[in-house]
Amino acid sequence: MKIQVLKTLLILVVISIFSCKKENIDNNNESVSIKVTSNEVLIGEEITFTLQNVAETEVKSVNWELGEDKKISGFTVTYAYSIPDNYTITANVSFTNGENKEYKTQIIVNASELSSESRVSISESLKDGKYKVCAHRGYWKEAPENSVKAIQQAIDNNIDFIEIDVRMSKDSKLVLMHNSTVDDTTNGKGKVSEMTLEELKNLYLFFNGYQTSEKIPTLTEALMEARGKIYVDIDMKISDYRAVYNIVKQCGMLSQCIFTVYELQDASNVLNIDKSVSILPVVYTMEDLDSFMALNKDLYLVQFNSQAWTNEILKKAYNNGISGFMNVYVNDSDTPASDNYQKVEKFINLGGTVAQTDYPVELKKYLENK
Repeated sequence: MKIQVLKTLLILVVISIFSCKKENIDNNNESVSIKVTSNEVLIGEEITFTLQNVAETEVKSVNWELGEDKKISGFTVTYAYSIPDNYTITANVSFTNGENKEYKTQIIVNASELSSESRVSISESLKDGKYKVCAHRGYWKEAPENSVKAIQQAIDNNIDFIEIDVRMSKDSKLVLMHNSTVDDTTNGKGKVSEMTLEELKNLYLFFNGYQTSEKIPTLTEALMEARGKIYVDIDMKISDYRAVYNIVKQCGMLSQCIFTVYELQDASNVLNIDKSVSILPVVYTMEDLDSFMALNKDLYLVQFNSQAWTNEILKKAYNNGISGFMNVYVNDSDTPASDNYQKVEKFINLGGTVAQTDYPVELKKYLENK
């Protein structure tokens, strides 16, 4: 009888020890987390990810999802990002005790602000006295409008600026799209604001009525394509100026971008975020000009609507060091060839500096000889 009791007690002790050991492992797994060398890095800088509060011997495998479609295996991994973004890092961990768990953390990846040595700011670029050309919606005569390829085409043709249109998806991601819907420019249907980024990225852009391999770019993708190579006029089709500003800053492009604003309140909202930001107000009247000048003492460029092409308005702007940005052959039935560049000559006679156009290559060549 005593022997049987001793056997029973021994079994209970073993079970208790095993249970405690398993409980300790489980508790340890609960405290496991991702350790990173830094939670904020610049593009191109290496960052290391590993697990903490767990011995490597207790881990069977770790599969990392780092973003940028990058997946790596290993207890400790190192990676360098090429695109600025706020990334969610996922570690899928299999433990030697048979448990599988998922751990997450977040990091911020930025691009450093371009220095004047790399490329002068927009305001500095206007001081050379030369005419500048802005490709409306990118160089869309050779590629889908508001596409990465349209930006590339403008860069390849040495155009000074591109104009792009920005909207927000259902999941608050910023993308390039002029219209509120994707109906006319892609193989899809629906409002941009009612589609997720993933849904938008599954669409293909049209060019001259034909489907291409070009996808709808994010604002980040567009800015990184332009970075250091071309200035960017951002026409915001949304009221969340902070979201747009944050992306521009994250891409290190504040000195290379200008924000088109149509109302005084819009300009005020942008400048309240950062007073050093460059705005491009659209002016129709002398009252508009006076209001924008009073709001921003550092105003250096204004988009003059054709209604504002009067000697009085233009003279006041020019006398206060403000350059003129004007539309020349934008959504126009006339072309440089059809009217023998008469609208370009009018732009010159009006004292304009930046010509936004659907014919950037033609205007660039013409103005270089003036």
